[in-house]
Amino acid sequence: MKDIAEILAEHYQKTYELTYELWKQRNQTFLILLAVIGAATLLTFSPTQTNPLLVRWSAKVLDVTDKQDIRELGRSFPFGLLQSLLLVVVFYLVVNLYHRALYVLRNYRYLAALEWEIRSQLGASLESIAFTREGSFYWSDRAFLQSAVKWCYIVLVGCLLFAFLGGRVYEDFRTRTLALAVVDLAISIATSLFSLAYARSSVSMDTEKAVLCSKGLEAAK
Repeated sequence: MKDIAEILAEHYQKTYELTYELWKQRNQTFLILLAVIGAATLLTFSPTQTNPLLVRWSAKVLDVTDKQDIRELGRSFPFGLLQSLLLVVVFYLVVNLYHRALYVLRNYRYLAALEWEIRSQLGASLESIAFTREGSFYWSDRAFLQSAVKWCYIVLVGCLLFAFLGGRVYEDFRTRTLALAVVDLAISIATSLFSLAYARSSVSMDTEKAVLCSKGLEAAK
């Protein structure tokens, strides 16, 4: 029969593997979010250049070759609805990014606390570095610029996001599409709230104090 230390070590490894997969998903979501925001921003701020390209692409997909039909497609194309749909996609990606990022940060805190329990079961000395990878060893060996990474992510996605949301709502009200403007405004507010929650959790949970104090680990460093 397995002892407690072995069971905890296996659980630790499985949790680490799950966290790594979530970490990759978070990074992938971040890149997709940037791409969607970039495309949506171009459609919002440069419609005279991007709308014709979108019409040509749609005509190619729909196999429309007649020039008159392409012109009709351009006149009837629901650009406003498309931009609102992109806004919904951005909202979904921001929520997904917040959820994945929060889960990853919580899991790393959990791994640090789990390391403490495993070390207690093993009776490891204070000089031993076994099972300190996500706890005291990580924070003692963390490079200075690593703390700036989260700020780069926050500023990068924040600037693009709020520029897009502001431009989208402004264009809706400027063109007097009131019903669409109200819907877009509501989605933009919700998106902003989740974006701010993502920023707050990334800053507050990615600190040595937040991780090591989760189980009184700071005193045991």
